[in-house]
Amino acid sequence: MWLCPLCKSAISLHSKAIKCENNHSFDKAKSGYVNLLPVQFKKSKVPGDDKAMVKARREFHELNAYKPLKDRLVQRLAQHLIPSNDTASLVAVYDAGCGEGSYLDAVVNGLKQLGYNCSGAGSDISKIAVEIASKAFKTHQFVVASSFDLPLEDASQDVMIQVFAPGSNSEYVRALKCDGLLLTVDPSADHLYEIKSQIYDNPKKHESKDTQRENLRAVLSERLTFPIALTSKAHALALIKMTPFYWKLPQGRIDDIVEALSAVTADFHIQLWQKAE
Repeated sequence: MWLCPLCKSAISLHSKAIKCENNHSFDKAKSGYVNLLPVQFKKSKVPGDDKAMVKARREFHELNAYKPLKDRLVQRLAQHLIPSNDTASLVAVYDAGCGEGSYLDAVVNGLKQLGYNCSGAGSDISKIAVEIASKAFKTHQFVVASSFDLPLEDASQDVMIQVFAPGSNSEYVRALKCDGLLLTVDPSADHLYEIKSQIYDNPKKHESKDTQRENLRAVLSERLTFPIALTSKAHALALIKMTPFYWKLPQGRIDDIVEALSAVTADFHIQLWQKAE
């Protein structure tokens, strides 16, 4: 299902030497991920989120505070996946902008528990994020790549997910099979509003609206809101470290916010589309 990012010919990530028919070669790390982002395609020396932010997200997801969101994603996909006559048929799930891999793993394992035969793969522009994902979730394949130029064959994916990440609609449409599903998650109005209230005198709420996507049929749009009780200062700190606020505020200010927070609101805008041909 993989393509060379330089010439778009097919490649296999399972061979020892990863090369396309035109002799473009790519590095495979000891942890299993493959770097499919050529240096000439990078817009900075170290693109994507840095190591500290990615590690903070991994710490937070290990606490599983976003489990209601992950469960809802699995539920909605299962409701709209087109059943196959072949019980052994493989459902290919791809996370574009996968970060440290938690959402991909939750979706794949959740669908497996419902009886689906699934494979999982994901990409992120951050090499650090992909390295952490490949170490944490060894049953999935991860690559370093841009979501605006996915190294995927046409019509190769049954499900694509995009959680809090930018991406290209035309790339999603190209990579999805006929009747394939695209699932996206963005912050809704009250997401982490308690943290904003600690920082700003007049905090603004997120604006969320339904998105129109060319060559995709809107299937579902919903808001999911739930409280998160911060059971310890470490829990609160892990959450704040996931946000840009942590990296912009002085340490003393962060300590004050951690001390003041006992709960936050998680608020998400979930949208689902199906490829129409």
